[in-house]
Amino acid sequence: MEIDPANDVDRNIAFDLFLRAKENPNRIGVIFEDGESLTFAEWEVRAAKCASILLNDLRLKNGDRVALYLQNSIDLVCLLFGCWKTGIVPVTLSVMYNADELASALEKTAPKAIFVHAKQIETVVQGLAAVKLANTLRVAVINSDPSQNHDDDFFAFSEAMKTAKMFSELVIPNEDDEGTILFTGGTTGLPKAVTVTHSGTRQSLKTLARASKRGAEPPYPLVDDDVSPNLLTLPLFHSGGQQALLFALFVGRSIVLMERFKVDVLEKLVSKYQIDNLFLMPTMLYDIVHSKHRIPLDPVKGVLIAGQALDPGLKQQFESTWNIPIFSNYGSTEIGHVAGWTSSDLKAGRWKAGPVGRVYDDVSIEIRDENGNVLPTGSEGEIWVKANLSKGYIDETSSGDGPLIVDGWVGSGDVGYLEGDQLLYLVGRKRDMIKTGGFQVWPQEIENVLRTHNAVLDVAIVGVADPRLGEIPKAFVVLADKSAFDLLVLENELIAYCREKLAHFKCIREVEFIDELPRSEAGKVQRGELAERSTKINHRRTL
Repeated sequence: MEIDPANDVDRNIAFDLFLRAKENPNRIGVIFEDGESLTFAEWEVRAAKCASILLNDLRLKNGDRVALYLQNSIDLVCLLFGCWKTGIVPVTLSVMYNADELASALEKTAPKAIFVHAKQIETVVQGLAAVKLANTLRVAVINSDPSQNHDDDFFAFSEAMKTAKMFSELVIPNEDDEGTILFTGGTTGLPKAVTVTHSGTRQSLKTLARASKRGAEPPYPLVDDDVSPNLLTLPLFHSGGQQALLFALFVGRSIVLMERFKVDVLEKLVSKYQIDNLFLMPTMLYDIVHSKHRIPLDPVKGVLIAGQALDPGLKQQFESTWNIPIFSNYGSTEIGHVAGWTSSDLKAGRWKAGPVGRVYDDVSIEIRDENGNVLPTGSEGEIWVKANLSKGYIDETSSGDGPLIVDGWVGSGDVGYLEGDQLLYLVGRKRDMIKTGGFQVWPQEIENVLRTHNAVLDVAIVGVADPRLGEIPKAFVVLADKSAFDLLVLENELIAYCREKLAHFKCIREVEFIDELPRSEAGKVQRGELAERSTKINHRRTL
């Protein structure tokens, strides 16, 4: 198939792999952490074989959904592109889901097949037992063991790959055709199935690339041979992981793929492949800073952080230790790339401390009050973004959040404000706001203060019920050294510390010491779990 811009094949998410295989088929395209690699041509061939298996062996068709319950691997990146080539929609599921969570995800999205690695087959078997559509859902097993006694309906994917033919075409999607289904948290904190389109995904990549390349327009050529590959640290069931994978191909870079994030593996891969940039979540940065030894990151020239707000103290500690600048990228699965800083901003003298970044050129944004009125520059309110990435939640009637897209706009759930030349500042999450005695309190502000105390290793603030004030801020604190303190004395000291540095209504009234903060697989603190834990403790006290 020849590349013909007139036929709109570039609207398909899989286009950039197809393009790179034509440009330089012998260039290494993807390298797994164990050293296994594929050239761009080999990757394209294997993706084409995956496409053939989906169409011919599993008898799926354009628009059907297929669940991928897989850890990062060469097989997964080939299956993703095999799906996209054909117009089949991958439903990317967290490998951390237990059987009940898996069953819930399958019920919501109704895939026709599910891919699973042999070592996790039992979780799938248990999950399918609770799924109504289980009788019509095919299970494709990667690296299946012939000695295992499973139902004949299970499809041996790895065996089929040995004889699979190739589907070499690229389906041309319509403007609103589903590209991928990802799971993300809604305002209730429960996983929501969000559908993103082929066209929206392509537009999101263009937005970030233009900002990174000082306005230069795509398509972009392959980088020179001596430019290092990009290191993919995030899971591919996460929107950030998929965007990192696609962005590398979009701007002409190869990829080194980690199975899962581990500091020691990161250290080895950065050294071996001379990685010059990192894309991390804050929890990954935290693990690097608190590693037992200072890992060398000499080739790295910049770190991009996304996924959640970054603790300023952690940012300062990393930058001062490694002398590597940290840049931010604000966005989400639902709203795409919205604002951020790049190395280009730093070089051009545009970077400024405080805001998460400048709103990208082709992004429309509004700050709205609780009644939906657009607020003037400098006023705090919810950040709304013109929709172009997502079609909405799969099941909006039972999500508890209402429709994702309202009159063409998406509410981010984040509170912030604009200043100057489209500089975006974040205040906090709308759902995390604590209302105490009629005043609004943002957990991040209190957390940033408490993290400056030498006893505090990590902290999360949640609102707990109070009969007089409605809610009060409570701190869940992870200590640097629990044995070094009298906890009752330290609790009073931390409360007093807040009162020295914050307005009285913002100060914590309670402290609970905890070994570890509960986090999602994306690294976000699960404040709901902490609030529920606190409610149970208070309930027991009243009995």
